[in-house]
Amino acid sequence: MNNTKLLTQEQLKDPTIFEKIRRLTEDIVWHILTKEAYNLALNLEKSLEAANLKAIAPKLTQEYESIIIRLKLTALPMLSDEESVKIVREHFLEGLGPEIDIKNRLTAKLFSLPLTPRDEIRQELQIAIQDNRQRIGSLAISQWLTDYNNFSHPDQRTNISPREYLLQSRQVSGLSEEDKNKLYTLFHVYDHLLLVTSIMSEEEMNEIIKNSLPSDVKKPVSPLQKVPSPLPKTKTLPPPAQPPSTIPSPSQPLKSSIPPYQFPKPTFSGRDLYKEPIEEPPMPGRVEPRIEGNIVDLKNRQ
Repeated sequence: MNNTKLLTQEQLKDPTIFEKIRRLTEDIVWHILTKEAYNLALNLEKSLEAANLKAIAPKLTQEYESIIIRLKLTALPMLSDEESVKIVREHFLEGLGPEIDIKNRLTAKLFSLPLTPRDEIRQELQIAIQDNRQRIGSLAISQWLTDYNNFSHPDQRTNISPREYLLQSRQVSGLSEEDKNKLYTLFHVYDHLLLVTSIMSEEEMNEIIKNSLPSDVKKPVSPLQKVPSPLPKTKTLPPPAQPPSTIPSPSQPLKSSIPPYQFPKPTFSGRDLYKEPIEEPPMPGRVEPRIEGNIVDLKNRQ
């Protein structure tokens, strides 16, 4: 179906065309196709207005409007700031179910803007969600947020604050598990994205968006990326031949390449090392010179 061409009243009333649009919407929402969601929502909105379908088929018009809301929540990053605030104020409840990852969509919306405009739209979205009158159980979203803020001050919140509220608040006791899950998502998104202006790196933002993709979605391969071809089957090569053993048999004597150590032959001097020297007595009649100070007496030496 061509999304750029407006649908006529007859086409909008055709059950076959409506079923095709419904299935197409499911695929777009499930695979988080932002651009496709934006284009289809814009086309349907203009087609309904041009065909004046509400005057002749109000119930069918409501079904189309429900489809448009889901598409706009999916296309939230591409909506204008004014349209984003309006969809959060009037239809945030539709994003709290398992079909739409509202945290992913708000994250992409906020971090597509620089820091200063991001803070401004964050404050507008915070006011919008606090004014939301859609009901979860017996209370409106605005009333749930008021009770949640009374339960724990925003400055003292932790990651487990939503769980603590759901376990301790009396207002939650009569809710179904589905509504409790919606409340948890509401409080979690409110605490992490709308109370303060988050500063996040591009890698962290991409990680959040990537983790929100369905597990069975296969990313398309870029034309620049080549898919590696499977490796060809190779024949099994025989093991290499073992070299002949160089270990001699027990009958062969071991030969050493190191020559035997030769002890040095002893050398003898004329003096016997084991014989103690004996001092000879002075010869008779011989007077040894005497030393007196620095003078040697040589006169009396014979």
